[in-house]
Amino acid sequence: MLKRLLKPFILAVLLLPAARFAWQCRYMPEFGYLHDDAIMFVSAKSAAHGGYRIESLPESPAQTKYPPLFPYYLSLIWRLNPHFPENLELGTWFCFALLPPFLGMAWLYYRRDLTEPRAWILTALLAVNPYIVLFGCMMFSEIFFTCWLLATFLAISKPGVHMAIFAGLLAGCAYLSRTAGIALLVSVPALLVWKKEWRRAAAFAAAMLPFIAGWMIWSRVYGLHARDTTLIYYTDYLGFQFLNVGWNNLFKVVWKNGDQILWAMGELIFRDFLPLFAMNLLTRLTAVAMISGVVRLVRRGIALDYAAFAVPSLGILLLWHYPPTERFVLPLFPLLLAGLMTELAHLGSMIKAGLRHKDAGQRAAAGFLGLSAASLCAIAVFFQLQTSLVNLRRFAEAKSAKLEEFHAAYSWISRNLPTSATVLSYDDPLLYLYTGRRGNYLPILPKWWYDEDEKSMVGVYRDLNAYCHRRGLQYVYFSKNDLDREYGDVMRKEVQDEIQSEAGLTPLHATPRGTIYKVD
Repeated sequence: MLKRLLKPFILAVLLLPAARFAWQCRYMPEFGYLHDDAIMFVSAKSAAHGGYRIESLPESPAQTKYPPLFPYYLSLIWRLNPHFPENLELGTWFCFALLPPFLGMAWLYYRRDLTEPRAWILTALLAVNPYIVLFGCMMFSEIFFTCWLLATFLAISKPGVHMAIFAGLLAGCAYLSRTAGIALLVSVPALLVWKKEWRRAAAFAAAMLPFIAGWMIWSRVYGLHARDTTLIYYTDYLGFQFLNVGWNNLFKVVWKNGDQILWAMGELIFRDFLPLFAMNLLTRLTAVAMISGVVRLVRRGIALDYAAFAVPSLGILLLWHYPPTERFVLPLFPLLLAGLMTELAHLGSMIKAGLRHKDAGQRAAAGFLGLSAASLCAIAVFFQLQTSLVNLRRFAEAKSAKLEEFHAAYSWISRNLPTSATVLSYDDPLLYLYTGRRGNYLPILPKWWYDEDEKSMVGVYRDLNAYCHRRGLQYVYFSKNDLDREYGDVMRKEVQDEIQSEAGLTPLHATPRGTIYKVD
């Protein structure tokens, strides 16, 4: 009886860092900072009322960019509590509720091929990782998607055609969580064919294909098929891809994305505690160690399904129109972490052999290498714990302070602008949720970032009056906190100067950090 209770007890203990953060930041002060989560929640609101639309846009188009499963999960929040922002607290717990099955399935996956102590160590490292904690308490689909991913791998490892069909259904749910799940349609049947399990491969594909076809048909039938760049950004992943990636910049995109993937892998372990050059070196070395360890696992016949999925997934990220951040690599983290531990175990065996060497120089080199590796591991664990237990809360508190500044502007808009007003705003879904006024954000094309074309990035804010007239936008709200996702502080002042010098904008109301303009 005690043995049965021990595993759930350990899992509950491992959830404490995430539970602590969820409780401290239960009102989700960082909500909307990365834009996608707020768009998800707007779509969830529509789903709760029987539709599936981006209600924050003036056109209120059908949601054809993000597949529906995660927004429909979030729609339960609106059904239980339709009052925003009070329902953000409920949203935090809905997101946190995904962490126990995530960690539980990760443990089951590790335990399938690894020893129990190593499975627990890997699960514990997942539980205290700041990115798992952060995105496990926010309205992003990464943890939700990874749950379906792990469930697919656990199901397909069982013999029989029926389990292959079940795994295909789970993979279909993964695809309806994130379209990146389409990599499963390639990786799982390919692995089964390699094992000469033809019937299971066909059964898996047949079970998953209806999910893919259904979403593609929905997107085709209800898509706007617009030529407007803004609407393409909001409603058409593939159209926005073609706007930003072509034969003229393909090599540059692959080169920069490849470098960014290595950086993101390393950043999942080490987080900016050294000068930039040293961090570049450390993150790349960590990423190479992860990949090398995964190769060692594959050679032993371990994690073949996960590794097979990682290949097309990384291929998609290499070609994608947005630099892959830690968030995009997060669904691969359980595999990468196992690879890193495997590589460290291999390094440890080499160090042990070196310490027993007859030559004193070899023993000294092995001792130095062992001390360096142990120090880096200790530093990594320390910073993971510090970030999860301390820094994440500080990050959320900083966002909370900025949100209070937004509230003054949102309150003024609610009182003074007509309900039919349309507003150009950097955080348009937030403005809609707080005020009911529709509008959009002005997309910055990623191709300009790849080309290092600062002139175009700033120039998109020139002649803002004409852009607003084309989009039917009557007001502009610009804040000093805007442009964090693309520019940070680098070009913010130039953009601010462009807006202030725009002849067609009349200031109506100023807050300490922002201004609301009327479009003439």
